[in-house]
Amino acid sequence: MMNKSENGVVDEISELPDDVLVAIISRLTWREAIVTSILSTRWRHLYTYITRLSFSIRDPSEQSKDKYVQQLMEKEFPEHMKEIYDFLASNRGCSFLEEFKVHIPSLKGANIHRWLPLVLEKDVESIDIRMIYHSKAMSGYYSFPRRTLIKRKGGGLGSFQGLKSLRQLSLHSLHVEDRDVEIFVSNCTALEHLSIVGSYRLKKVSLVGHSKLKLLEISSSRNVVLIEVRDMINLVSLTCLKLQPKYSLQLNNVPKLVEFNSSDQFHLLGRVFLGILPSILDQLVRINVHSTDFEEVCTREPPIFLNLKDLKLQMKCMRGGRSDTYYQPLFWNCPNLQKLEIKFQWRGNEVFDDTFHKHVVKLTQVGFLGIEPRPHLKEVTLSGFIGCLPEISFSWFLMKEAVVLEKLIVELCDKTPEIRQKAEALAWEHIREITPPSVNLVII
Repeated sequence: MMNKSENGVVDEISELPDDVLVAIISRLTWREAIVTSILSTRWRHLYTYITRLSFSIRDPSEQSKDKYVQQLMEKEFPEHMKEIYDFLASNRGCSFLEEFKVHIPSLKGANIHRWLPLVLEKDVESIDIRMIYHSKAMSGYYSFPRRTLIKRKGGGLGSFQGLKSLRQLSLHSLHVEDRDVEIFVSNCTALEHLSIVGSYRLKKVSLVGHSKLKLLEISSSRNVVLIEVRDMINLVSLTCLKLQPKYSLQLNNVPKLVEFNSSDQFHLLGRVFLGILPSILDQLVRINVHSTDFEEVCTREPPIFLNLKDLKLQMKCMRGGRSDTYYQPLFWNCPNLQKLEIKFQWRGNEVFDDTFHKHVVKLTQVGFLGIEPRPHLKEVTLSGFIGCLPEISFSWFLMKEAVVLEKLIVELCDKTPEIRQKAEALAWEHIREITPPSVNLVII
């Protein structure tokens, strides 16, 4: 029979099976989940079985007063971390975790070595640890507790149940060493997604023979000099952002790799590709590159990407650039490109120079050298648009080269209302008039 409350209302929710109720409260925050224990004896211990745990502690901003930061470090943060540990200890009735996420300031008392083993004792599928560094706290970075984990389990990581089930691992602003990556990944036989961001102890990353890994990211680790990826037959996406300018990338036997994301400047990108076999370059379908100014001259031309379909470029631009070498050869070396997105990142608010626009007519008269039809390019997005000559002239260039272009999207810059309004007017004035009727022009 259905339970009835004192006023005669039927409590249908409490009649649901335990696994359904656990699935419901697993969508709550851990504090909200604990509160459900007071509803009735039926709910008293259900929160200890929730499968999604997310702990987030408000980190102090750079504008926070020293008094607040001190209070956080001495009282609030230690109390929060004790609550996290106590909750994980009480959660031992649940042997499965769909997700474990913790985003906390990198303050003294985080005690990763205490609560991470409790997580790894379960069948956990996803771990996301983000330590947020704060300059006022002066607590530095935490190290990945490999030695503690090995000591706790008697000399090996393999006895941790969670390593066999872990599919996603994201470590942000933890000191991870080369050996940590090799040992930890070799024990995570089901790992599909690995992301390491902000580790200054990484130097030579070597991943060999992992059969399940599909996505790999090594970013914001400025001491990395080598990334070796070999015999990883299921790797689909590789991301290398904000690394040392002269790092070496070595790829071999990655038959499913189709996506590469990099923050290297164009003149360095050609050197990075030297470590990649031409057959692997031919596999690439998507590339996302962060670049610098339009005037950056390439000292080494990137190779030809025969099968590249989707290219995203993020360009940091400076006011006053008037070079004819606005556009780098990476774009021209993609003969089968179908989708192009360029994000202009202009510095500062004083970005307009009216003398630019008198050059537009001259450009349309003299044209660009080496224009060849692009028989596959169908969609182009220009974001961060402010209406300067490089943007307008490139739009003209597209109309001449992209013979089957179907859609041109112009996303206006996210600056002051005055700049945005002027950018919109320039887009309609200069781009609309050169856009043929067959192309759908969208200005947003």
